[in-house]
Amino acid sequence: MPKDTFYNLEPAKKQRLFVASKAEFSHKSFADSAISEIVKMAGISRGSFYQYFEDKLDCYLYFVGQIQNERNQIFLDTLIANQGDLIVATKHFFTISIEDVLHGTYADFYQTMITAHDFRLHRFLHHGSRQQLVNDLYQQTDLSRLKVNNLEDFRYLIEMILNIFFRSIGSYFINSRSQTQPTVEQIKKRCLLMLDWLANGVAIN
Repeated sequence: MPKDTFYNLEPAKKQRLFVASKAEFSHKSFADSAISEIVKMAGISRGSFYQYFEDKLDCYLYFVGQIQNERNQIFLDTLIANQGDLIVATKHFFTISIEDVLHGTYADFYQTMITAHDFRLHRFLHHGSRQQLVNDLYQQTDLSRLKVNNLEDFRYLIEMILNIFFRSIGSYFINSRSQTQPTVEQIKKRCLLMLDWLANGVAIN
């Protein structure tokens, strides 16, 4: 996590650091990225960087965490807009987010992160934001629509939903330079199909 000195910065300086981090991590793997490039783009000294972050990984995880928080908020807002119907909300979340992740502001970062296997670094993320997402979704979900008995069951359900999303996104970027790359519409269709399997089962009665 960033140091207290970072959180005490004026918003404009925080934003410069975020933009510089985005530029560096979106076009280079974590291994190839450099603090020297981030501080140059942000217009700060290397010494100042270490007043804000422990190291490059700390900066990277902060950047990823901010993106994750944005995505989490979209999921929560979509659930609230759909009166707590988790399955309907997830369909809308998939449709909105797939387009955004593949072609939106952070598309280059997602592609770099997945193709360079930097997603393995996410195990170092503070898991409070994921747990907070689960708790917030649980509070807003109409549980009478689900065969869910408690928060732990709900957590497993959300993990399955997010796995459908990220595995499908991953297949798009991993095959980005091959003739087998799926289209955005195919990714959406695949996600919705797997969500339907999760919601209604795959067996024919």
